[in-house]
Amino acid sequence: MEPESYRESLKILIRNRITELRQKRMKTSKGELMSMSAIARAMDPPVSQVAVLLVIDGRIESRRIKDAIEKELDQIYWIRKKAPVESPGGGSLREHSTGQAA
Repeated sequence: MEPESYRESLKILIRNRITELRQKRMKTSKGELMSMSAIARAMDPPVSQVAVLLVIDGRIESRRIKDAIEKELDQIYWIRKKAPVESPGGGSLREHSTGQAA
C-alpha cells in the first residue's frame, strides 16, 4: 500500500471511529463528548485540534498525540518500534545468548 493511500485510509478509520463513539454518546477521559478537539483537550497538557489532525494526516510525528488518540478511541492505529530488551546484568539479551556484541 502506498503511503498516501495508507494515510487516507487511516484518516477515514479514525473519523469513522469518532463518529461511531459520538453516536453511542461515549465521552473522553475528561468527560467531553468524543471529537477531535475533545481528544486534543483530554491531553495533559492540552494540544490544539490542528496538531491532532496533522498527526492523523502524517504531516507531523508525535508519539504523545498518537498515544492519546489510541487511548481515547480504544484502538491501535500505529505500529510501534520495539525498544531493545535489556538483560538484568546489562547489555542486550542478544549479546548474552551469542557471547558476541550485536
